[in-house]
Order: sequence, then structure tokens, then C-alpha cells
Amino acid sequence: MTKGLGWGERIVYWLLLLALGAVSVLQWRAKLPVALFVNGQPVAWLTTSRLAQEALRLAREEMERRYGQGTEFAESVVTGNLPLPPNERLLSPAEAARRLLRQVHPAKRAWLIVVNDRPVIALPRKEDAEQALERVKAALTPSHLPLIRPPRFKERILLRQGHIAPDRVLTDPEEAARRLTQGLQPPRYHLVKPGEVASRIARRYGISLAELQRLNPDRNLDRIKVGDRLLVSVGKPLVTVVSLHRLVTQEPIPYPVQRRLVPSLPGGSIVTRQRGKEGVREVAWEIVCENGQEVRRRRLQTRILREPVPEILLVGGGLPRPSRRHP
Repeated sequence: MTKGLGWGERIVYWLLLLALGAVSVLQWRAKLPVALFVNGQPVAWLTTSRLAQEALRLAREEMERRYGQGTEFAESVVTGNLPLPPNERLLSPAEAARRLLRQVHPAKRAWLIVVNDRPVIALPRKEDAEQALERVKAALTPSHLPLIRPPRFKERILLRQGHIAPDRVLTDPEEAARRLTQGLQPPRYHLVKPGEVASRIARRYGISLAELQRLNPDRNLDRIKVGDRLLVSVGKPLVTVVSLHRLVTQEPIPYPVQRRLVPSLPGGSIVTRQRGKEGVREVAWEIVCENGQEVRRRRLQTRILREPVPEILLVGGGLPRPSRRHP
């Protein structure tokens, strides 16, 4: 057909054929029904694109009615022309919307608190998520120890926007903080009853007395009273708050004992010439806590507040005293 045509004319001829073919394909596709696709899979067919958009509108309205304003499809939902399979029929917008809702899941756009790449909590606003994290730090940082620097999270914590199931979006930062601190296992407490002592309580929960004291650092376990609330298990928080503290303590310094031999004293006798007195030293500690419990401490510096006074004993070096004999 192109015989006798020049190269330029041949190129124009083939371009016209391609254009006509493309127009024919578009006209053919325009006559095809419009399908609703969920993640690339067709789920419903409608006559026109306008009816398909109406079906999408009805489905979105129903989803918002069920789950609240701002709810979206968790899956990718698009429209496109596709031949009608033999086992399918064209649907009305209402029918297509109902079928679509059976194939998709609701999702809300929210601010996700992501712990080590895993979303654990979602809140509507970024400031709510930030407030929840600050509440967690306050709850898991011991208040009886002075801080050296602000607490931090041991895990990698990120805030990012994303879609999540509506029932996982919390509206209260305090509730979000509670879920982060308690996780799946909340802290466990024991209420002291009459006749109970700390060692018996520790044995009941399978922990040592030292562990019970570590869990309750502000308690004197020798003086617990009926009605006192003792922490016996910290639970399993979803995050770990690391805090660095400085603690200053005072420790006694044992006094040395000096023995001096005195020949003028009878042998075996001991006379106290000067009573010893303990000294006092001040020790500054750096303490690392995780979720309120001490995990490591390091001595920073020591200062002598009062030198110890040695005890001086005079030991007799002469002949022993003769024993008295009774007649």
C-alpha cells in the first residue's frame, strides 16, 4: 500500500494508522463498563464512570457514618474500564457501594507512635502524641532522685502520620500514656495485711527481700504498716525510659584501733585510754534507672566530712597480777 511513496510520506501514513488505531481502542474502552478495583482486583461493575463515582461516594459516606468523620479506605480503591465477566452483572451505585464495603477495611489518618518500627498507639493530633510521651517519661522516672539530665527512651521512638484502624485511635493522651506504661501486663501491688512482714511478702511473690526493696526504694521495709501498698511487679511497659540521677549519701568511716604496750601495767590487762569515734564521708553517686528501677550506679566523688578518731588501748606488758587464794 505504501509502494511508490517516499520515506517521509510513509512515516506520515503509518502515524495516521497508529492514531486511528488508538482512537478505535479508546472508543472501544469507552463503551466498556466501569469496574471498582480494590488493591488491583475488580469487585463491582457499573455502566458509566459517573455511576462508579456515585458508588464511591455512597461507600465513603457509609464508612464515615459507621466509624466517624475522616474515615478512609485502608486499601487502594480506583476505577477503570473492564469487560464484564460472564458470571457478573452491572450493579446500581447502591449495590456496588455495599459490595465494596464488604471488601475494604476502615482506616483513619492519625499520628502514630512508632516503637522500633512498630506502630503501637495512635492519636488524632501530633501534640497529643507528644504529650502522651512526656507523661510516660514522668510516670517511669523516679521522683525521689535528682535528675542529671532529662530522661530519654531506650527504644527508637518516631512520630509519623499514617492510616490505622479506627478502634486503635485514642483521643485521650493520658489513656495513651497508660497503655504505653502498662503494656499487656500492668504493675502488681500488694496491700499489707495484719501480721505480715516484708520477708514474708517477698517470698509470697517469689522475689528476694532485696528485690522488694529495689521495687520500693522510698519505703522502709522494717516499718511497713497495715494498709501500705507495696509494688511487687513492675509489669511490662511497651517502652523503656532511661534516666540519669545524682545521689549524695553519707557513710560512716570505721575508726582504727591502736594498741600500745605498757610495761608498767600488769600483763593481760587492757585499759582504754581514748575511745574511738566513727568518721563521716560524703559520697556522690551517678545512678542509672530504667523505668524507675536502678540498674547501675557509679561513684563520682568522695569527701571527708569528719575524720575518724582512733581508739587507743593500753595493753599491759608486766607480770600478771597474782591471783588471790581463799583460805
